[in-house]
Amino acid sequence: MSILSTGPSSRHALIILSLSAMALSACGGGGNGDQSTGPNAAPPVSSVSIPVQTDDGWVPASLAEAGLAEQPLVDALNGIRRGNFNEIHGFVIVKNGKIVLEEYGRGRMYDGSPDDGFTPTISFGRDNLHILHSVSKSFMSTLAGIAIRDGYISSADASVLSYFPEHAGAFGQEKNGILLKHLMTMSSGLQWNEWDTATTDFENNDAIRYQRAADPSAYFFGKELLHTPGSTFYYNTAGFQMMGEVIRRATGMDLTDYANQQLFQPLGIDRFEWPQYAHNSMYIVGDILLRPRDMAKFGQMMILQGGSWFGQQVVPDAWIQNATAEHISVAHTGYKGFQGYGFFWWRKNFQIGSTTVPAICADGFAGQAIMVFPTLDMVVVVTGGNYDTLEREHDLIVNHVLRSAIG
Repeated sequence: MSILSTGPSSRHALIILSLSAMALSACGGGGNGDQSTGPNAAPPVSSVSIPVQTDDGWVPASLAEAGLAEQPLVDALNGIRRGNFNEIHGFVIVKNGKIVLEEYGRGRMYDGSPDDGFTPTISFGRDNLHILHSVSKSFMSTLAGIAIRDGYISSADASVLSYFPEHAGAFGQEKNGILLKHLMTMSSGLQWNEWDTATTDFENNDAIRYQRAADPSAYFFGKELLHTPGSTFYYNTAGFQMMGEVIRRATGMDLTDYANQQLFQPLGIDRFEWPQYAHNSMYIVGDILLRPRDMAKFGQMMILQGGSWFGQQVVPDAWIQNATAEHISVAHTGYKGFQGYGFFWWRKNFQIGSTTVPAICADGFAGQAIMVFPTLDMVVVVTGGNYDTLEREHDLIVNHVLRSAIG
């Protein structure tokens, strides 16, 4: 089942199969960590250190080399340490292909543990895997593009039902028009009640009911078709799950193995977790856990390097252009100021004075983000633990990162 807090943040599912009683823990178990106040608070800084050189492929550089103003980022680091942005666990900036800043904080992270679902308060560092929550969706659409390249899936225009022949007789005809791209743009047109219902409401929240159903895919196809597929955006976590099952069925491979072989290994990512849970007729796909520096690799490769990493074409550039284009407007949702949605990718224009800075984003519950700014040749990664506090990563970006880059 899905574990979420109530309210607007419930738009992002933590797709981890757990005990029903844990659903309540996310409402009060996140905490603020203790990096901001008290005897465990990190001391303030007066400068930004050059990140450490490791064997992960990133070349460090100074802010001056990257053309970034230092003071706005000094203020950002001190703001993180004071808790001005609530609970930030990781903060990484890559500019012009080089890593120029990394900062880690303290706090609790959801991990599905049997007590309250959260880790103890820990000090995060560059080697800690962090749960991505719905940032995982952008990885899923990338795997879909790779599976299309490999010939396992014909195209994003394939009917979802064609991968679930066991349901064709019961739900055919009108629902044959629900295509894979509609899963990835959350525009299936099916009646779905997820954003507006607390995830502790097991009887009415469709994301919960879907994952608790004896046959989740039958539950999905059994919903009433209210809109023409592709016409109306409504957040639907089941699309992520269904897309994962399509890839698993099409490739005949465990999704984790396929991701490792086709995506993570080419990026030099040797540590990750992507849980999957057997669930009768299909698998429930959990959220990925990665290191922030590896999250930045994904953004750099996908958006700024046209799918290439150290000379290897990992993802077709044509797929990236299609997947990150705006396929449907989401401006009416008011969610974090996002304007458009692609194939599990968000689009937003940040306004800094008179300058408009377009961004392509992977976004996740509790403050997880990979934000890529093509015009600035910059990737910003944020991880956090804002399970019961406001997600403030966009404030961090606007008031500090972009002001450092633009002035």
